[in-house]
Amino acid sequence: MPHSSSPGRSGRPKDPAKHAAIVAIATRLFAERPYETVTMEAVAAQAGVSKMTVYSHFTDKEALFETIVAAVSESMMREAVAPDRRDQSLQQRLEAFGIGFLTVILGSHVVAMVHSLPGALRGNPALAKRFYDAGPGRIRAALTTIIADAAARGELVVDVPALAADDLVSLWEACLPAQIAFGMADLATPEEVIRRAQRGTAVFLRAYAVQAPDQAERRIRPAE
Repeated sequence: MPHSSSPGRSGRPKDPAKHAAIVAIATRLFAERPYETVTMEAVAAQAGVSKMTVYSHFTDKEALFETIVAAVSESMMREAVAPDRRDQSLQQRLEAFGIGFLTVILGSHVVAMVHSLPGALRGNPALAKRFYDAGPGRIRAALTTIIADAAARGELVVDVPALAADDLVSLWEACLPAQIAFGMADLATPEEVIRRAQRGTAVFLRAYAVQAPDQAERRIRPAE
């Protein structure tokens, strides 16, 4: 669970505008610099607030970054899990999920942020788990649920839904995140995002489509 605010602190209500400014500036700094070099002082200076104001909204840098990760993952999933998509086809729902996911991962500064983290997290497993659970873990779990539900309805034949979710993400992304992070490719355009989401979903559905009546009755193992 994100630790976005300082527990136990009382006083005046937090200013939403300052909160948003802090998050926006911190997001940019984490994308531009290695995680370990971003300081709360730098965030405060560029957000135009005092260091104490930053700490009144976030207990520490880890809590600030965790909030950013959670917000990013929420934006990726928002469109795909919207109530008005429940009546859409599986293909439409997966494409919507893919577009939301790829728009953030391939079309924004987040790709640089993701590639700057491993070194900082390697020596702190507890912190790495917090960040994974707030972002990639939530995305994987949500996509796994969609796939598992489709398998239960007989629309797909999968052995392990979580691994099938990994397959689909790989089909969507391919090598582009690394190429962007290494400066070998530009951020994906909206058109490229849609093309990748549609193509990856189509290949995934061909691979996991029900081939025979008896296959639809196969039991699926619990998601990892």
